[in-house]
Amino acid sequence: MLKKLFHIESNQAGDNQLVLSIRTGKQHFSFVIANKNCSEIYQLTYYSIDNWNENTWQEIIGTNPSLNNSFYEVLVAFDFPESTLLPVNEYSSHDGGSLLKALYGNYDNSSIISESISGWQINNLYAVPSDFNEWMQNKFPTARFWHQYSIGLKNSNSATAEGVLQVDFRKNEFVVIVTGRSKIILSQTFHYETPEDTLYYLLRICDQFSFSRDTVELQISGLIDKQSAMYKQLYMYFININFRNATWNCGPEYPLHFFTSLNDLARCVS
Repeated sequence: MLKKLFHIESNQAGDNQLVLSIRTGKQHFSFVIANKNCSEIYQLTYYSIDNWNENTWQEIIGTNPSLNNSFYEVLVAFDFPESTLLPVNEYSSHDGGSLLKALYGNYDNSSIISESISGWQINNLYAVPSDFNEWMQNKFPTARFWHQYSIGLKNSNSATAEGVLQVDFRKNEFVVIVTGRSKIILSQTFHYETPEDTLYYLLRICDQFSFSRDTVELQISGLIDKQSAMYKQLYMYFININFRNATWNCGPEYPLHFFTSLNDLARCVS
């Protein structure tokens, strides 16, 4: 089932340097068309998805004719959780498939991709379903592709802090990227049903890596509202909570932090 959660649209005003940014995973697909300097949105659409198949893909393309336009650049972030970060000097392309298989199971029908994360001396090794990768490559042959963890780390400026939990929420799951003490500590996707589930995972992370809840910084974005039960739970246990806002103007209807991950991707334009 495909469900549209958000839709924003405005006049392109003759802009001939439009950038299409797409973020997609097992249960969501979102895209934004913005200007090159990432200050104005012309269209933003966000779907939740129960089950990916070719009909789902065709419905998205068929109901969004703007995806057939020509763009100055197309940027894509794969948001599948099967990923591991490896130091550059420990990575071998020959071991990629067997390593992910050992961590997550059989990935015979997946494309195994490795990308270097600049500034960190780290390789992100991840799997993308082969049919999905083929759909994207065929539709957008000139696009640049990354993994969402790589984009998150590229937009992290917190490596020297004592501890930072960068948390991005979507429906029933969240991504957490943990940095501190000049190191990448963790990048992982967690599923949740209740706010208590989320709190449990974040407190476990603090305990495991010896972060004090009084000093660790919680940078949050995505589908979380300041009046929500989720935020109230977090506020009870963490002192330093900040919303990580997008740089563009998405109008008064939605908070700036709702679409920060898409904004992070859009800012990768060359």
